[in-house]
Amino acid sequence: MSIDGVTLGILSHYFRAAAEAAGYTLERTAYTTFIKESNDFTTGLVTPRGEHFAYPAAIGAQSYVGIDFSPAIKSLEPWEEDDIGVANCPYLTKGMSTHLPDYHLMKPVFAEGKLIAFAWAFIHSSDMGGIVAGSILPSTYEMFQEGLRIPPKKLFRKGRVQEDVKDFLLANVRIPEKNWGDLNAVAAALGTAERRIQEAVRKWGLDTVEEGMEALIDYAEARARSIISRFPGREFVFQDYLEDDVVSDMPVRVKLRVTKEGEDGLHFDFTGTDPQVGAAFNIASAGRHPFLCGALFGYLRSIDPTIPVNAGLMRPVRITAPEGSVVNSVFPAPVGVRYAVTQLNYGIVQGIIAQALPKTVPAAGAGQATILAISLMEPESGKRHITVVQPMIGGSGGRDCGDGIDGCDFSLGSLANTPIESIENEVPIVIREYSVVPDSGGPGEHRGGMALRLDFQVFHPDTIVTARGMERFKFQPWGLYGGRAGAAGDCWLNPGDPREKHLGKINLLRLEAGDTFSVRSPGGGGYGNPLDRPPESVLEDVRDEVVTVRAAEREYGVVIADDSIDQGATEKLRRRLRNERKPVSNQASVGDSAIAAGIFDRGAARNAHESLFTMEFSDALAALLYSLPPGIRYYAKQKMYARVRETARSTGQVNAEVLQKLWNEELSSMGLKFPAPSSVE
Repeated sequence: MSIDGVTLGILSHYFRAAAEAAGYTLERTAYTTFIKESNDFTTGLVTPRGEHFAYPAAIGAQSYVGIDFSPAIKSLEPWEEDDIGVANCPYLTKGMSTHLPDYHLMKPVFAEGKLIAFAWAFIHSSDMGGIVAGSILPSTYEMFQEGLRIPPKKLFRKGRVQEDVKDFLLANVRIPEKNWGDLNAVAAALGTAERRIQEAVRKWGLDTVEEGMEALIDYAEARARSIISRFPGREFVFQDYLEDDVVSDMPVRVKLRVTKEGEDGLHFDFTGTDPQVGAAFNIASAGRHPFLCGALFGYLRSIDPTIPVNAGLMRPVRITAPEGSVVNSVFPAPVGVRYAVTQLNYGIVQGIIAQALPKTVPAAGAGQATILAISLMEPESGKRHITVVQPMIGGSGGRDCGDGIDGCDFSLGSLANTPIESIENEVPIVIREYSVVPDSGGPGEHRGGMALRLDFQVFHPDTIVTARGMERFKFQPWGLYGGRAGAAGDCWLNPGDPREKHLGKINLLRLEAGDTFSVRSPGGGGYGNPLDRPPESVLEDVRDEVVTVRAAEREYGVVIADDSIDQGATEKLRRRLRNERKPVSNQASVGDSAIAAGIFDRGAARNAHESLFTMEFSDALAALLYSLPPGIRYYAKQKMYARVRETARSTGQVNAEVLQKLWNEELSSMGLKFPAPSSVE
């Protein structure tokens, strides 16, 4: 039989509604705040082959569509009715799970005695054991420090809890009651999805439902390819950095080269990306994962809002991700803060699209989500209470149609803020301030979204705060087409107090009773020349207290006095600033020349870094590092960065010839026996 368009449309809506119904069940029955308030979970429907055929659009995290579930499915065969499988290890699931706090659970759906689908859900657990409460510490150097590794196991068999598996899971976490409550919420959600699919079989028949699943994936693929066919048949290159890896002051480069394949496909090539690091920022992608191309999916859904969201979106993309790189790490590399690189990739793909299809994407958003976790000791028992305080998201980038959104990045719009009342009810802290940060959005004709500030005071001694995903504290979110880079993030201890101390980025922080911790996220990049922003819009921003009078004058050339615009002074100042500022092209050429052409404002810190570590120089260094086995590359990179910086300070610049000389010296000093390339290409 061949399914008709009307039936396919009905099934598309029905399946998506089934996935969303499961999500709402999970949201309403979860125990931990980060799931029930911040929505760090998602649900979906998967074919027996392991591909998403339905994904929620209205609830839950949006960055997991397209995962390959087949390794986990095969490892737990045979499946029987009312089984539920569980896993959390990225390496043992070949990328299904992405870090240990994420439980992934699957339930087979049978109809007329046949396995026809799987209901799937993931939740982010607030604790999975490991070196710190909350499990995630950016400075961990191997996965064994990050908590309990769960290979694919049956948590339920024929509806019966496997008590030995349950006991093992709960014995290794700090909040067993809440973890078990969340897992039961997932089981309820999977049951909701199961019933909806079985109802579809009763309503339309088994053959129609099975054919509809596959047809929907094919249909999404066809519509995605139709949009991709508009991409020019040229090569585009963009690179960006984690500004450091917490362990050392050493940026981590991710480089992406995108080329058209055929009429409607794309090749994403991450060759040249830095090797995996000895900190928790790696992605265990197994060489192909939606985390590596999420912004493309966002673009497809923006251009075609009714496109079905399923594995078909992934099919037109071929990915090359070098094994042992930060985007395709090998065991036992830690991955707890893998979403920092995922967010970086989102902006990199945005930068590619900005070159390929000008004026279709925003400037860079904050590009990070600082997840603050707090651990408080109970004096009576000595146990630690752990919860996530708040996901601190920055502003989104300005865009051709308007300003960026304050405190909400496009790539993280599904991650909700936690109400202050819920936080203070969950843990004995007081939120002293939760506000937008003035002047933090990148100036532009359409300004970037403003950053957020959160101050909270603690009253227990030896309170521990951990923060994952702190990025853009040095390298600012880039502006586009004359828009300026957004403000960097920052942290302070006891702001406005005699004990005030500037912290910058934190890894693990211990607070004393009475201390106040303050974190500010980055702002989004601006879009278009700030001098083209209507003065009335600048005045409105000043009145809303998101732009100061001083910044209105300095960045926008708008002179404001007594709550009104001084028209004469504004016209005079704008004429002078236009003469002083270099005009920016709206067009982009290939690779580094696009950056040199000036369509991106990268900020002073990144400009300074790239004045030494140019794209060509970094390519040469990466080639040398990849000539070594994966286990030694990170150590060699640290040595080479130190030597390159030291040499640059004494000589002013380091070229390819000097790089080769330094490389040979370092190999010798490290006692390495591995052959070095004879020359740098």
